[in-house]
Parts: sequence; C-alpha cells; structure tokens
Amino acid sequence: MLDAITQFIEQSGGWMYVLAPLFMIVVAILPIPAEIPAMLNGMIFGAWVGSGITWGGGLVGAIVSFELARHFGRPLAQRVVSPAALEKADRAVCSVGWPGLLTLRLIPTVAFTVVNWAAGFTPIRRWTFCWTTAVGIVPGAVVFTMTGMGLGALYRKNPALGVLLVASALAVVIWAMLKYRRGVATRAAVDCGPAVVKE
Repeated sequence: MLDAITQFIEQSGGWMYVLAPLFMIVVAILPIPAEIPAMLNGMIFGAWVGSGITWGGGLVGAIVSFELARHFGRPLAQRVVSPAALEKADRAVCSVGWPGLLTLRLIPTVAFTVVNWAAGFTPIRRWTFCWTTAVGIVPGAVVFTMTGMGLGALYRKNPALGVLLVASALAVVIWAMLKYRRGVATRAAVDCGPAVVKE
C-alpha cells in the first residue's frame, strides 16, 4: 500500500501541490476522517508546508459544506421541521455563539464534517463560522500533519511544541468560556443573522 502511494506521488510531481489541497477539501465536505490525508501531507510536503495544506484545504472544505447546508439544508429544514422547534434550535445555537463553536472545533472527538454541515442549518453568521473554524482547526492540522500519530507522538518528537499546542488550545477554551459568561443576548445579535437563507 505504502509503495503504491509512494509511486503515485513520484509520478504526480508538481501536481501534488494541486491534488493534495483538493483532496483535503473533499475530505472536509464528506464524512471521511482527515487524519490520514493530514499524515500524507506531512510525509509529502514536510511539517510546515504540509500543515498549511491541511489547514487551508480543511478551511475551504468547511466553508463549502457550510454554504451547501445554508442554501439547500436550511430551506429543507424549514419545510419538514415545525417553526417552533426550528426557532428553539436557533435560539440554542445563538446563545452559545462563537465561544461554543470555537470550543467544538478544539475538541478532537467532535466530528469536523458534522460541525460544518450543522452550522449551515443555523442562523450563525458566515464570518463567525469562518474565523472560529480557521482558528479552531490549527492545533489538529499541525498535530496530525507533523506526527501522523497525534499529540502523544508530537510530544515525544518535539515536547516544547506539544506543550505549546495544548496550552494554546486550553487558553482559547478558557478565553471562550469567559467571553460566554458576559451575556447571551448581545452574543446572539453579533453571531447570528436572521433565520433565513439570505443574510
């Protein structure tokens, strides 16, 4: 298997700089684990370029998923779900706002693709979704690309970077929780647009 992948990479040459980001975009749209493509990016392009490709492809794929759900999923939900139930769900999402969305991005067990699609069904603003995704997927993109085996391997390979990533993720979560406590009503107005397709 590894020999076949190596041969394909060698034959692709410069096209890998096109194919790898496209593959990451597809992985972010479909329910496919992103860890293996991220590891391959690290093997092919090295730690930092590979991390950039993993992060960029993941971000673009997340935005595509969000837009598809916003334009096609939301109207469908409005047809099959009662207005009262939909309004209740919208209020719940808006009450947690960007701190909740950012925290979900930083929890490794929460499926990346599910968050992408689910957010598009809600009135969360595009900008809120984009920046929380851009920030929230950095630790995972770096960890899986650089090590291929997760945080434990990263720590064994580069303890300082492992500690820095964990500390940064914890700091962002704590900051998000403190911001969350400042008030739900204001956040709903900032993070959420009208519960319609057009914002």
